[in-house]
Formats: sequence, C-alpha cells, structure tokens
Amino acid sequence: MVWGDRPALLLRKKENKKMATNIFANETAQSAVQTIRETMSVSLDDDGTPIVTFAMNRGKGSGSQSMPVEDFAEYVDTLNHFASNGVEDIPTENLTPAETVRQTIAMDEDNIISFRVKSGKGAKPAKVAASEFSEVASLLRSTVDAVEGAAEKLSGTTSEDHDAGYDDDYDAE
Repeated sequence: MVWGDRPALLLRKKENKKMATNIFANETAQSAVQTIRETMSVSLDDDGTPIVTFAMNRGKGSGSQSMPVEDFAEYVDTLNHFASNGVEDIPTENLTPAETVRQTIAMDEDNIISFRVKSGKGAKPAKVAASEFSEVASLLRSTVDAVEGAAEKLSGTTSEDHDAGYDDDYDAE
C-alpha cells in the first residue's frame, strides 16, 4: 500500500508480536483539491439541518470543515474574494495588545469568551465565562490608575506619557 509517495505500514497484530504502526501516518503529498474531492459530503445533523463537511488536508493539527449548507455559498464567495484579491498579511507581532484582542476575541458555544493579548509561539488565549466578562472588564478598568502608578514608580515616567496611548473607545463602564 502506498500513501502519497511513501509506503504505508498497516497496523497489524500477529500472534505474540507487538503491533506496528505507520510512522508517516500524518504526512501526505496529496493536494488540498484532491483531499476536498475525496472527503466532501452533505448530510443532515441531529436537527435535520443539511451540513456540508470536507477536509482540506489530512493529518495531525488539521480538522474537517463543517457548516450548514445555507452558509456554504457565502463561505465560498469569501474564499473566492481572497483568492482573487490576495490575503492581506497582518503582521501580528507588531499589534498592540488591544489590537490583538480586537483581532482574536470570540465566544464559543459554551459561552466562553476567549482572546489573546499577544501573538506568536506559545501565546495562550485568556478564557472568561460570558456571565463574568463585564465584571472582569470592570475590575481591570478599576486597576488602570494603580497599574500606571506602579509603572511610574518603577520606571520614573509620568501618567501623561501613558494617557497618550489610552483608548477610550473601548470603555467598559
């Protein structure tokens, strides 16, 4: 058996022998187009909603794309827009923490709000229950003066230096 351009070792168990596993199981030379052709399907979810599902690549760290069919045409139009016009590379390493939050904030199906304050390797998202989010934002707002005051004592700068970068557009009060 051949997987991509490499031979695949099948998982086997023989009498009194250990199982063998393919060490290249997560590597393929298959194109995204070919993978989509092989994996795309339409089915109904538990609520009877038509869902389209497909993978763009295989292996660890990748997952299938799944969405209601009613959202599929807009999704495809969006991808076509970027395919035609290019993808703007936003240099995430130069974003301020506020800009990074604006780029990454989201709420999941469990009502957990997550966001990052920095990008790059090892950057982990903050996660807060939506029911606590306003209280967290208010608490942080109440610490701004104390944090800036502590920074002044440590670095010898003044509060006017910090006020120039303060963004009142995102006032939590």
